[in-house]
Amino acid sequence: MTLECGRIAGVPVRLHWSALIVAAYLAYSLGTTTSVVAALVGVIGFGLSILGHEVGHALIARRFGVATTSIDLWALGGVARLASEAPSPRSEGCIAVAGPGASALISLFSWVGWLTLPLTGIAGEIGRVLLWLAILNAALCVFNMLPGSPLDGGRVLRAARWARHGDRPRAVRESARSGVFIGVALVIASIALTVSGRTSVMLVFVGLFIAANARAELTMGQLHDSVSDVTIGSVAWLGLAHADEITTVAEIIDQQQRLGEAEAVLVVAQRDVVGIALVDDLNRVPPDERQITQLGDLMRLIDDLPDATVTTPLADMLLKIDPNTPVILVREGDSLVGIVPPTRLRQLFEI
Repeated sequence: MTLECGRIAGVPVRLHWSALIVAAYLAYSLGTTTSVVAALVGVIGFGLSILGHEVGHALIARRFGVATTSIDLWALGGVARLASEAPSPRSEGCIAVAGPGASALISLFSWVGWLTLPLTGIAGEIGRVLLWLAILNAALCVFNMLPGSPLDGGRVLRAARWARHGDRPRAVRESARSGVFIGVALVIASIALTVSGRTSVMLVFVGLFIAANARAELTMGQLHDSVSDVTIGSVAWLGLAHADEITTVAEIIDQQQRLGEAEAVLVVAQRDVVGIALVDDLNRVPPDERQITQLGDLMRLIDDLPDATVTTPLADMLLKIDPNTPVILVREGDSLVGIVPPTRLRQLFEI
């Protein structure tokens, strides 16, 4: 479950439920050593620190013409989801450095706050919390600059390698391999700490998270290479059947031959195309419910699916495809002229 908390610079900020668990644990932990007010300052400061890091990415990305679709906060930190890849090695590096740079600034301001406040009373407790935030943000800055994906340092490494040899997919793979190494090293370090009597469960989770995401990025880089010469038009099915939103699933299945290899039908409401119903979804409806289930009940909204033109390289769509609903809409101007069917994408990407 994710809750949208508002917008910063036009970017939606979303809070995952797991972040609330971390906030509650942090409040309890701080509350055992300091006052409620200071603990509250610590929790809010921690959240703003993570948010500030991601806002740094989003603002610099905007400077280079890259939009941010959302900023998501969850248990292990946050992520600024960019709508597209950075257009150049320089922009890639600047966007990556912006997050740790924001953390460094937050650390500096927190440290100055600690120096400014008195050492005693409630102000002294808040000051000590600010010192903790200063150390935390400094550590966050340094840790995120480790040279491996998905960390910011991995993106800096990717930018440097991309600038050096001019091959972005190769740079992605190099950064991802470094990320796998770093993730595994962190897991081994946590095991060593446990053996020595200093348990570090969080380090295990962080290491596994980094290794898993780096591995996924490596796989994505390999997929990019495998479809580097494929265009949307070469794998698309052009020409789709239309059906009204009140058409039942049974009617469409009885006329499934109309769909051909498109594996989908466009859903129309008041003469406007509003969604698309996939054959996979139609077949999942129990036989005894197909007479009463309408296309409008199970259609995917057009605006929720990625789209492209026939000349778009398939590799450019990799990050936009949902593995659970692998389909790409094909447009010509404002008109929807076809789709890349789920089966073709599953065959190409082996998903």
